[in-house]
Amino acid sequence: MIIQEILEKVLINQRLVIIGHKSSAYDAAVTMLKNKCGALLVCDSKNKDDLVGIITERDITFKIIPKNLDPKGTLISKIMTKNVQTISSKKTPIDAIHVMRSNGFRHLPVIEKKKIIGILSMRDLYDYANTELQDSLKKHQEFMFGTGYGS
Repeated sequence: MIIQEILEKVLINQRLVIIGHKSSAYDAAVTMLKNKCGALLVCDSKNKDDLVGIITERDITFKIIPKNLDPKGTLISKIMTKNVQTISSKKTPIDAIHVMRSNGFRHLPVIEKKKIIGILSMRDLYDYANTELQDSLKKHQEFMFGTGYGS
């Protein structure tokens, strides 16, 4: 299975939430709340396909609150992750998990031909892996205990 298949089968209704790089941290928090998401893709205001960063709920929590910064006066371009690591839709979920775990982040944009086509979260990948394992276990149990044999 490749990431493209997860996007098509599991995250079929995923809507990318994009915010302009000149928005405030407050705007980002409100956008996350409205969209019930933990990360926003930050794009150049002029070109929505030009990914310039990613901002997460952790960025706001760890970079705004402890420093007593004004969320309305702090641009997300000051606290976002720049030079975002991305992954191709042709890679596997295991590749995505490896990238996220080795770099210590929980969200990974999926890019194809320089265009953003999705975003994976560690939760999405673990849910997918859990479902696959449950299905595999069920098939093995049916085989081992005869309920699926010959039917």
